[in-house]
Amino acid sequence: MKYLCKTCKKKCNDIPEHMMKVHNFSKKIVESQLKAKADCYKNAFEVLEE
Repeated sequence: MKYLCKTCKKKCNDIPEHMMKVHNFSKKIVESQLKAKADCYKNAFEVLEE
């Protein structure tokens, strides 16, 4: 799947990797957010193609 980040308008294939590399989130933070709520980044990304 391809996604578009609504914040920086960049395309990506992997949301957690994008959050760590582009937005400088730590791996620990990304993992804890996804563990707490699996769709926590749903509103920040738009699906471009499946």
